[in-house]
Amino acid sequence: MATEQETDPRLRWLKPLVIGLSALFVILLLALIVGMITGAPARKQAAGIPATSQGAGPVSPEALSLPRGARLLESFGAADRVILRIQLADGSERLLSLDARSLAPLSSLTIQAER
Repeated sequence: MATEQETDPRLRWLKPLVIGLSALFVILLLALIVGMITGAPARKQAAGIPATSQGAGPVSPEALSLPRGARLLESFGAADRVILRIQLADGSERLLSLDARSLAPLSSLTIQAER
């Protein structure tokens, strides 16, 4: 059995390196486990969105029906939201923001051309 005096001097740096990397691995693994258990703090309320729409359950399809004569022009996702671009019967457009998980309406913006 080799003792420490018999270890090749060219490989002496290997033992502290292995111990250091092992300790680093264990610390990072513990940090990952703690992060998964506690979770990242979620955004509770975004600016300009009423608190009543937060945490709402899934809405019925009737709540997402379009006004008469309106057309859905485009839909896309942005972060944790779904944005619908709707052309209304009078020619104006409306942007409707929905929560991506529950499809609860968050806010809307109507864009009208000057006449």
